[in-house]
Amino acid sequence: MIVQKWLNQTYGAVSGFPTVEEDGRTGWKTMFALTRALQVELGITALSDAFGPTTTSRFESQVGTITKDTTQTRVKQILMASLWCKGYYGGDVKTGEYTDDIAATCSNVKRDMGFGASPTPGITVKLMKSLLTMDAYKLVPGGDSSIRAAQQWLNGIYIGRKDFSLVACDGIFARDVQKGLMLAIQYELGMADGVANGTYGPATQSGLKERATVQVGDVDSTRRFVRLFQCALTFNKRPVPLDGQFGAGTKSAVLEFQAFVELPLTGRGDYATWASLLVSTGDPDRPGAACDTNVPLTTLNVSAVKDAGYKVVGRYLNGVTKRIQAPEIELIHDMGLSFFPIFQEYNNDPKYFTEDIGFRHGWSAVLRARQLGIKPGAIIYFSVDFDATAGDIDTLIIPWFEQVRSGVDRAREGEFRVGVYGPRYVCQRVCDAGLAVSSFVGGMSRGWSGNLGYALPTTWAYDQIQGLTLGSGTSSILIDKNVLSPRAEPLSANDVLPTPIVSKVEGGVGVRVADELFWQLTELSYLAEVAVEHTVTELLLRPYRHDLVLHYLQRDRYWGPDWKGVTPLPEYMNSELLELGSARSNFLELASPTPPNALYEGDLAHFAATTRAYLMWGEGVPHDTVNLGDLSGWGLDLATFWAQYVVARNAGELDLEQYLAERLCTSVESLFSREDLVADIDAYLAYRRLGDRDVSDVIREILVECDADPTWRYRHFWEDRFGSDRDALHGAMRHIFDAVPLSLATYWKMDFQRPPGEPDHQALVPQDELDREFGLLADAFERVVRGLDV
Repeated sequence: MIVQKWLNQTYGAVSGFPTVEEDGRTGWKTMFALTRALQVELGITALSDAFGPTTTSRFESQVGTITKDTTQTRVKQILMASLWCKGYYGGDVKTGEYTDDIAATCSNVKRDMGFGASPTPGITVKLMKSLLTMDAYKLVPGGDSSIRAAQQWLNGIYIGRKDFSLVACDGIFARDVQKGLMLAIQYELGMADGVANGTYGPATQSGLKERATVQVGDVDSTRRFVRLFQCALTFNKRPVPLDGQFGAGTKSAVLEFQAFVELPLTGRGDYATWASLLVSTGDPDRPGAACDTNVPLTTLNVSAVKDAGYKVVGRYLNGVTKRIQAPEIELIHDMGLSFFPIFQEYNNDPKYFTEDIGFRHGWSAVLRARQLGIKPGAIIYFSVDFDATAGDIDTLIIPWFEQVRSGVDRAREGEFRVGVYGPRYVCQRVCDAGLAVSSFVGGMSRGWSGNLGYALPTTWAYDQIQGLTLGSGTSSILIDKNVLSPRAEPLSANDVLPTPIVSKVEGGVGVRVADELFWQLTELSYLAEVAVEHTVTELLLRPYRHDLVLHYLQRDRYWGPDWKGVTPLPEYMNSELLELGSARSNFLELASPTPPNALYEGDLAHFAATTRAYLMWGEGVPHDTVNLGDLSGWGLDLATFWAQYVVARNAGELDLEQYLAERLCTSVESLFSREDLVADIDAYLAYRRLGDRDVSDVIREILVECDADPTWRYRHFWEDRFGSDRDALHGAMRHIFDAVPLSLATYWKMDFQRPPGEPDHQALVPQDELDREFGLLADAFERVVRGLDV
């Protein structure tokens, strides 16, 4: 605080000098104030936080080197103040007396900077510039002593070069250290002051290829490439002695690094290894087994990807035009490739990293993954597609990923794993925070500050290094080449459930697209899970989540008094399920007010009502009997169809065989249409398969199987419900009309028309005619149930 008070008292009235907060804490604002104070003493009127060329030149011409003989007292005071701010003894700032203790401190600072064991105390312009930063010269928490030794060595060797600025000696590899290393390499390549610039340009790359290869047995002499290579290894978390001798220890570290970044195991400091140590792209022309693209893969361009040697493709879950579709997943796997899912909705500016957006992205990605059939456990990569600073990471990115994680876990905790895409530093920080398990590194943007001075994250799975165009003409496709890590977990055919696909015509061209019904039911199933998840009795209610979906589908057309009696809400029947009512209300608020209207072979509301009846009452046991579950589906449909026939027959001559062929479970309007039959069968199949599964997953199975084999649903209904036994079917049909009290409900729904095989109230029908009627009905129903005409 003494320094801050002295600054305000001494320079507070100077134009352009800010008031320094007197809080006793060293920070950039205090250091900037000291920089401005120095500029005042050097006669600069346009004050700036930057220690730039003007400050440098005036310091050199007016001060030169600060020693005890320096006559500018306030310059010495500023030096002493900076020593206090750096954590060293700085003497009496108010008097500016340069004592022997100050001289000793300056020597100690220079020793910590890397200038030998007993350096002289003189402070030159480069040292003064460094002292007016927040750079530390002692090992800081989290720092590495091997890195600090490399930092000190760089300072001690290259301080005399014009453009080399002193680097921190804190044991932390950072952007300025990266630039210092690059300058040192350029100096050893023979670049002159003013030419060397610390960037990884063509001349540097050429020089590394031609002159910098190092290997076992090499020892530094006039050029220091071995030590610089050892520095680069150390900065990339492979510490070795900085002895300038390429021995077995250095080779071992090289082999370890090469294995980590997926380079050929040469054990040498070759160009590819230098490149991977120095820049985030490494050598962008090296092979990569993975790629990512925002272009959908088609039968035209997928061969270009495979022929180029790629085995894994990163594809986006979302987006209007770039998102992956179910047929594309099928194509990828058919070509022997695998893929990894990415979720990005802009995410290229800090404004897109609010907590609300993070939560929405999390659950939206999960819903999309479910709709694509991606099995639980897959890693979904969420994007940070901008050069996020350390401040951005602390205040935006980490909170955003916390909400992404919450969104991913919204319906089912741990269903999917979170990955992160972004610069190296972002990836490592997010993974270190436990918010992601895997990194997709945006290494191609090597100018990003988050890629400068940071090693490849330990969790890297994909490293994006080069943009390319593969193929030509209509088969061309833009991709980003990725190096593939053994830690990557791309999705093979075994990791993705088959989902229903339909054919349609778009723009005059036949295309295959995802089945909209499955997508809509998947969303409803997800929302039902969310509604149940947020209840106190979630474990008790979870088995009833499918009831929320089925009742929602049923209620518009099948929720009159009779259906309310047959399919009552579970919370009305069991006092332990009272909270299910609240969950149902929450679900209805989340769901669209309009039920799905996608194409379905059956009647969706009918399917839902019958499924709920089966779940409530079960099925007739043994096979030749029926119960209320059957009567709410195929049984009652068959009875009302027969009543419709009787009314028509009584009105005039009518051929039953022809009537059955034209109207029983066909597209011709009747009380038992094909839509009704499909709904009845699917309801039974769903009832038998639901268990702890979601409605959408059961429908997925049914639609996928029926797409592969149109007779599948009929075959399984025939086998499961009737045991593939004709007599069981006939017995169940008779039971509909004979069993009391079921027959009473049946007659009521038939308007009390005579059942098949029984005389009506107006005329007697010969018994052989009655038997013929029942036989024709039984044969016709057996035929449609077995799908023999499908």
